Amino acid sequence: MKLIKKVLGALMCLVFMVSATGCSSVTNGKRIVRVATMQSETHPEYLGLLKFKEYVEKELGDKYEVQIFPNEILGAAQKAIELTQTGAIDFTIVGTANLETFASVYEIFSMPYLFTSEDAYHEVMNDTDYMNKIFSSTDEQGFRALTWYN
Repeated sequence: MKLIKKVLGALMCLVFMVSATGCSSVTNGKRIVRVATMQSETHPEYLGLLKFKEYVEKELGDKYEVQIFPNEILGAAQKAIELTQTGAIDFTIVGTANLETFASVYEIFSMPYLFTSEDAYHEVMNDTDYMNKIFSSTDEQGFRALTWYN
């Protein structure tokens, strides 16, 4: 039972990075990459984004600047997805429940007892062919999930 709760908890925490296609902003010759998160500056999600920013700007700082917007500064998850669709921001990190309104295939992640074990969960989530089909399900809406984590 404990493992099931852990897996369900992992599913609840499953988030996707969502990206707009072909939208950008350039300032002083640098492409500005805008990222929205619903979490605070102490949350691991935000801390991971800081590492992303550090890496990109260290390796490509002459070409890219990363701006991170935490704490729903740009709005709640649904609004952030809409901003991604329009190209106002480049990425957002959201849960699958927010993606269900754009593609019903994401509803599968809300099913209880979907996986028999944590290993089974990771086996499915690491199946790139399967997950790419899910990720591409929102292409017509102007964005695509890029990855998952728990």
